[in-house]
Amino acid sequence: MAKKFQLTKKEIKQEIIKCGKDPVYFINTYGRISHPLHGLVPFKTFPFQTDLLQSFNDYRFNIILKARQLGISTISAAYVLWLMMFYREKNVLVIATQFKTAKNLVKKVKQIMKNLPAWMQITKITIDNSASFELSNGSQIKASSTSGDAGRSEALSLLVIDEAAHIENMNELWAGLYPTISTGGRVIALSTPKGVGNWFHKVCEEAGQGTNDFQLTTLPWHLHPERD
Repeated sequence: MAKKFQLTKKEIKQEIIKCGKDPVYFINTYGRISHPLHGLVPFKTFPFQTDLLQSFNDYRFNIILKARQLGISTISAAYVLWLMMFYREKNVLVIATQFKTAKNLVKKVKQIMKNLPAWMQITKITIDNSASFELSNGSQIKASSTSGDAGRSEALSLLVIDEAAHIENMNELWAGLYPTISTGGRVIALSTPKGVGNWFHKVCEEAGQGTNDFQLTTLPWHLHPERD
């Protein structure tokens, strides 16, 4: 373990290249997160979280039907950080049921970055606000409300929709947001279920049938290894 803190310049370069190629390696090796009981702990992904990171990388559109408290918002935040750090000029937008929920995901991205080893912080925060921040490599992230004009004027690299089933005007939002990702942007939509007929339910159903572009991941409560 001591090697992580005593790397030569050559080893540092090799580690940065390795991390840039593999978000799973980056997060499991250098990620640290705040645990409610144990404080700052290493981020060690469970198998279902590792699979999800692979899906984020392999598929442009991801939709996740999940149980509560599986750490999916946190794993999404870690992936967002990897994307922003290792790729220049990435523009990420986060929307959620409530503005404070979207702000919290942005905060998680920032916290994971600040807890990286100093030599791994290959880009710096240049503009820092409670609901957004920008990096010196041109990448940026911001939280947005679910108003009808959310993100409409921007070309997005990644759109994250948290608790998508619970956003009342999601059909209208999607109609406005889809053009912002039409040039190659990616989507991560995650939510606990809420009835039938809403945007999230329809997209999940179509993804399960293979009739849209979304990759569906279903994560039931019992997947978490600390539950029985």
